[in-house]
Amino acid sequence: MLVRMIYTLAGARLQRAGGVRMRRNRIIAAVAAGLGVISLIPVATALGDDANEPQGRSTEAATALGTSFTYQGRLTDAGSPANGSYDLRFILYDADTAGASVGTTQTKDDVVVVNGLFTTELDFGAAAWTGDARWVEIAVRPGSSSGTFTVLSPRQPISPTPYALFAKAAGGIAVPFATSGSLAGAPASTTGLFTVTQTGTGVAIAGNRTSTDVSEYPGVLGTNNGGGAGVQGESTAADGVGVRGFAVGAGGIGGEFSGEVGIKVDGPIMVAGDKSAFVHTTVNTGAGRTTCPETNDTVTILDNPLINDDPDALVFVTIGATGGGFPLASPVGVHYRPLAPAACPDSAGRWGVYTPAGASASETIPNGTDFNVLVIKQ
Repeated sequence: MLVRMIYTLAGARLQRAGGVRMRRNRIIAAVAAGLGVISLIPVATALGDDANEPQGRSTEAATALGTSFTYQGRLTDAGSPANGSYDLRFILYDADTAGASVGTTQTKDDVVVVNGLFTTELDFGAAAWTGDARWVEIAVRPGSSSGTFTVLSPRQPISPTPYALFAKAAGGIAVPFATSGSLAGAPASTTGLFTVTQTGTGVAIAGNRTSTDVSEYPGVLGTNNGGGAGVQGESTAADGVGVRGFAVGAGGIGGEFSGEVGIKVDGPIMVAGDKSAFVHTTVNTGAGRTTCPETNDTVTILDNPLINDDPDALVFVTIGATGGGFPLASPVGVHYRPLAPAACPDSAGRWGVYTPAGASASETIPNGTDFNVLVIKQ
């Protein structure tokens, strides 16, 4: 679309090409219009909203755009189209009057005007385009002249184009947003169709789902139709973690897996924390006593909130390498105690490690014996 604005300049002294001086007080009018593409940020070819894609925007054919654009205008002298060369100066402002200049001033010397028409390329720089309104101030003087520029008035607004509108939305990323493309690379490549590199100490990509509904929608979703993974995490640090999940709400689950094979681990499993894996130490005397002497065996009570009052928990126990009771002559067993015998009134609903009846039925678990305990909740 061609936007026309009439400028009137009285009393200007302009010199035509060839040294012929123009008569004083001639009226010079410049009709100028900004044409072409203004790209606020380098983006791919923007198609904008499409009737066939009501759910989002599409970006295809990744062709970067620059920040220059074509400016075309018409210069008249005393009502007739001007011919010759003129110096033109363009300054971009953030307001139609007063305001502050933005970007770099563009001075175009000896612009050829033929039958009143001229065309020139302008580039105010990427920093000039933030998506906010802009006006351009134009000044003129005769070509091959070192005289003062005469400012034409009023300033001309820079009209948005489809590219500029798309870039304005991209400054905050209009949603919903959809994109597609193809890029070859290795599974462990650090470059993809969308790459974010965080050089500071913060989060590179954050997916925050703030809805409190009960639907199990993820904050970040990754799907895969091939032999790879929907979501892959890697760490190159010696003590780093490739993927981490945690829950801070009551009853929350840090990580959940399902499928024909719920979880596959290539390497050892390390369990940390004071709930899922812990060391239980036998104490036979004093206020911290954990043992219960019973007929033909001795029981040490595993008092842990994760397994207390839970007969369906899976509890795995191995004898530790420290303490005075290693090795035990008798094997040890693990059982849930729904009732509390008289010798151990506080053991109801607790799991215990015991020495079963047998050849060494009277053996007592020595004081200080350590047991490694792993708990899996059903």
